[in-house]
Amino acid sequence: MGYGILSLGTYVPPMRLKRSVIYDALKWAVPGLKGLSGGERSVGSWDEDSVTMGLEAARDCLRNSDRSINSISLASTTFPFADRSNSGIISDALNLPAEIGNEDLFGSRRAASSALSRFFRSKSEGLLVASDARDTKPGSTQEMLYGHGAAAVHLGEGDTIADIIAAASVHEDLVDQYRSSGVDFDYSLEERWVREEGWLKIVPQAVNSALREANLEVTDLEGLLVHGSVGASRALARCLKISPEKLFDNLQGSVGDCGVPQVLLMLSHGLSKIGEGECFALIGFGQGADVVIFRKNKEPKQPLAISSQLKNRRIIDNYNLFLSLRNQLSIDFGLRSERDNRTALSAFYRRRKEITGMVGGRCSVCGTLQYPRSILCVKCGTDKPQVEESLSDRIGTIKSFTEDWLAYTPFPPYIYGNVEFEGGANIMVEFADFEPGSLKVGDKTRMVFRIKDFDDKRKFRRYFWKPSPIGDEKIIS
Repeated sequence: MGYGILSLGTYVPPMRLKRSVIYDALKWAVPGLKGLSGGERSVGSWDEDSVTMGLEAARDCLRNSDRSINSISLASTTFPFADRSNSGIISDALNLPAEIGNEDLFGSRRAASSALSRFFRSKSEGLLVASDARDTKPGSTQEMLYGHGAAAVHLGEGDTIADIIAAASVHEDLVDQYRSSGVDFDYSLEERWVREEGWLKIVPQAVNSALREANLEVTDLEGLLVHGSVGASRALARCLKISPEKLFDNLQGSVGDCGVPQVLLMLSHGLSKIGEGECFALIGFGQGADVVIFRKNKEPKQPLAISSQLKNRRIIDNYNLFLSLRNQLSIDFGLRSERDNRTALSAFYRRRKEITGMVGGRCSVCGTLQYPRSILCVKCGTDKPQVEESLSDRIGTIKSFTEDWLAYTPFPPYIYGNVEFEGGANIMVEFADFEPGSLKVGDKTRMVFRIKDFDDKRKFRRYFWKPSPIGDEKIIS
């Protein structure tokens, strides 16, 4: 009974932006981007942030786990709230007990890899979620290289997929890139200097420390998971005398660099390449390095979702749409967009289970499911208390819908309609991720937790659940 990974989960937003679209739009100004214009990157929609993506990864992780959790740690450099528990929102959306521990981890791209090391040292059980939605300056190399995504691992003792057998960290304030408070975009330094002074001097120290703790030689490693560029990863492999064939796929061609969750996304994607009983090292880098050494024990009980998420793509072929979704292009949507979205926080607190956890009620007499809970059953009329039941993990059926091009939404048209759930519950709700003309009555949907709207005056955002399509590939022009 070792300590390590009990289950894994991931979330990659279905929208993808072809890098060639960025280059075609900006080659008049930045022709040097051509060398980075291959492949595509993941893009979070206007209603996605590090909380909503982290929740999706957590849901995926817990679907594959047969154990309860007692803590949640959310790691990110792009939290929507500086003074509100971001991990607490995820905890409520998962309908976890109020007593569960939660914490926000931030301040470094190594937040997830450092947390893995701390979890291992304390041998504590918990859910580690990592999520980032980093925005980029138009025309920058980061715009080409970054992506949006999230990942989660359930850590603890027991029948693990992979054991953590050693961990080491080295802190060196070598500033390879940074983002100051109140600034929207990262600032990066020259890559060659970072590679020579950082990757080839700092990282080997941490690798050697971890190998000594594990009583292993570098030749015992069958895989090397490196959160870095292809050039830095290959240079490090040469320095450590490890075959470049042992490098995990960094997902650059299909997703991009997602920041804090990248090491966990790579772990989920590349774990199948490692054989049972084999060891591999995970390396996080940024103002130092973390090295975590794993020994794989078995294959996951169910195929990991990242494979299907990489295939479930909705391709963006419009650079202006990308900028608008990321709030970098101010479009005049007219008077329809001018409304005060003040949130009544006292009312929200009273109804937080219904809103954040999507908790409805099942009639204790006739068994009818309804949302929200009501004093009287909508079917049999009894006033007996209803049993709480969440609809968030239920598959819904579209009963009616409207595509409204006059109502305001950052991603027209505004699509809403009636969704019915098994058991009788009906709800009129806003839809997410559907293409105009793609909906049909009778289609199945899954519920996703998304931003409902923004209060720009008070800098607050509200969340709610929306029906979303179940897979397929489309091009958004």
